[in-house]
This record gives sequence, structure tokens and C-alpha cells, in this order.
Amino acid sequence: MNDSQRASANLLGALGLFVAGSVRAAVTDAVGAGGALGEALIAIKDQPGRTADWLAGVLHISQPGAAHLVRRLTEQDWVRRDSHGRTRPLRLTPAGAQAAAAALAARQAALDRLVDRLTAGQRAQLVAIAGRLLEPEVRSEEHLAELCRLCDRAECPRCPVDA
Repeated sequence: MNDSQRASANLLGALGLFVAGSVRAAVTDAVGAGGALGEALIAIKDQPGRTADWLAGVLHISQPGAAHLVRRLTEQDWVRRDSHGRTRPLRLTPAGAQAAAAALAARQAALDRLVDRLTAGQRAQLVAIAGRLLEPEVRSEEHLAELCRLCDRAECPRCPVDA
């Protein structure tokens, strides 16, 4: 690896942390609670009817952690657990849908502030670069849900990650 490659990799790492921190802070502020609550709301909004075990995999948390998270979501009246045989599918309540929408709007505003610094040409390059880096990472439907757990899929109908 040459100096240019190392510098590119180092800058990509710093950029990734910066963007992730900006998004996490915006989502946390929007939902009024930290941790994985905002991510869980958006994941459940995107794929209603999934179980707590699925959510644990998408968020990379333990099964007891997912149970605690779902309990917090239900206590906030953001999620309900349906009874469906042996599974307990998760669905957003109307209040949960509002909280998820607020989280997505805050996420979008944080990202808009960043991409507003770029020219139209640079934005097009960013789309191509992000697609090139992310597309090979999708190995399963669950992994796609993990990568896109904070995405507003309505904003990205032709997802470059899920090409």
C-alpha cells in the first residue's frame, strides 16, 4: 500500500466516524433518547412485521439487549408486538411512526448540511463511490437491512447498495 492509499483509507475512516456521529446525534436529539432506539424505529418502519430476533441481528445487539430495547419501545408506545403463532412481529404505533419520521427528518437534515458543501459533480462522484464501496458488502437481506438501518428508502428508490 502506498502513501496515497493509506491517506485515502485514513480519510475514509475519519469521514465515516464523522458522518456516523453526526447522524447518531441528530437521530438521538429527534427521538429524545440515545442508544439504538432511533435505529430500531427506522428499521421497524422499513420492515414491519419482523421479530425482536431479527432486530437484534440488524442492530448487532444481544437477544437480551433486543428484548430490553423492544420493552423500551413499547413503554414509549412506539411499538406494539402482535401475536402471530409462535412469533411476535413488531409494528410501529402511530406515535412510533411519528417518532421514526422525526428521526429520518433529523438524519436527512444532518446529511443535507454535509452534502451542501459539495458541488453537483462531487455529489454524483459521491453516489458512484459509495455504491462501489457498499454494493459488494451486501451478502444477505439481513445484511442489507443492517447497512441501510438508518436509510430513508423513499429517498433512494434505486438503491445503489441493493443493485
